[in-house]
Amino acid sequence: MKFKIEGRYWKGEKTFPSLNDYIHELGRNPKAGARIKSKFEGIACDAVRMGLKGHKVSGLVTLHYVFYEPEKGQRRDHMNVFSFADKVIQDALQKCGTLKDDSPKYVDGSQIKHEFHYTSGTPYIEVEIVEL
Repeated sequence: MKFKIEGRYWKGEKTFPSLNDYIHELGRNPKAGARIKSKFEGIACDAVRMGLKGHKVSGLVTLHYVFYEPEKGQRRDHMNVFSFADKVIQDALQKCGTLKDDSPKYVDGSQIKHEFHYTSGTPYIEVEIVEL
């Protein structure tokens, strides 16, 4: 099953901030980090609710991410973009009730995949949940 997070939510041009962006905000103000995480978790929850329509998973899963970043965002470090998005999306899947928990008992982190492409259109993240 798949869902898509589409839009320019970070600084008007990217879908999600990178881990470096998040750490920078934490350094500015410790509460800013919590606000950013909460905001993007909410965005992810909305996408989960719309895309999965209440589907719940009870067993072990892995996640496959495909990031479509803006063409002018080709300088962003892939692992920094993936790291923040992975954390927020797994928390959102748990918060929405799709996953019982985001612990290794329910999410096999060794099989998580991510790939990056660039688009001249609206950036987005496709997330596929694969039941094992």
